[in-house]
Amino acid sequence: MMDKKEVKYMKKLLIIALCLCFVVAACGNKKESENEQREYTTTDDSKVKIPKNPKRIVLLTANYGSLKKLGVEPVAITNAFPDSKYLGNSKVKKVNPEDVEAVAKLKPDLIITYKENKNNKKFSKIAPTVPIKVQKLDYKETHIEYGKLVNKEDKAKQQANEVTKKLEQDGKEIKKHIGNDATFSIMDIQQKDIYQFGPRFGRGSDILYDGFKVKQDPEAQKAMPAERFMKVPKEKFNDYAGDYLMIPTPDGKKSKAEFTTSDMWKNNEAVAQNNVIYYDADEAIYSDLITIEKQGEQFKKEIININ
Repeated sequence: MMDKKEVKYMKKLLIIALCLCFVVAACGNKKESENEQREYTTTDDSKVKIPKNPKRIVLLTANYGSLKKLGVEPVAITNAFPDSKYLGNSKVKKVNPEDVEAVAKLKPDLIITYKENKNNKKFSKIAPTVPIKVQKLDYKETHIEYGKLVNKEDKAKQQANEVTKKLEQDGKEIKKHIGNDATFSIMDIQQKDIYQFGPRFGRGSDILYDGFKVKQDPEAQKAMPAERFMKVPKEKFNDYAGDYLMIPTPDGKKSKAEFTTSDMWKNNEAVAQNNVIYYDADEAIYSDLITIEKQGEQFKKEIININ
């Protein structure tokens, strides 16, 4: 028989052994949880198995702001787009979206890319790859989609609804100043050419048409192709120009393009009434919630102040 000391000693050994079992089990469960996958349906209805809670995302789209808003930091983002003061992405690691080898070196557990990226099949051999179809979703739907990707759908829905309500309210306030039927045209006046943009093509279109719900110029709307942008012949400028002109420029200041010295420009009704708003083209590339909210505030202020 064991004496009291031996019994006490054996009890200690048993407790230690049990504790070790719990630690090993916990570690195993943690590892299993980290490797847990779920099925995700892409924007073109294909199925992809992705991590339940991805930790090493390589983002090859312009939606860094969506992840940031959700509190998720990717290991790298695409270098195809400019830095943004709204997003504060200047110090985030960048990668060329065409460089498959560079993406592989980052050891991602999830790659988010555009459907149009020619390397998607190669990316899918590195890690689960989700292609996003450009222009299929509005800014709200896009944010929710990113929420699904990082297992934060409920949070994404709440955030999207908050921004949507704010933009709708701002739109109502704007219409009190300019009327319900005022039309807007987004035009990039370059040295040689003029381009016009429709809904869901960045350049502030998400804010104006989906957010504030202001109207497009009807003639431009009829002429706008499925791609939602078009080159505008100079002789059609006045036909497609709305009551308000939104002009993205490299520095957010008045355009220096030669066309803006022409009689056609000077005689345009929106120009004559000073209903022209210039804004930074680089910032307007993005259509995430952070950018939309901040640029929406800028647009609202400028539209109201010129009336």
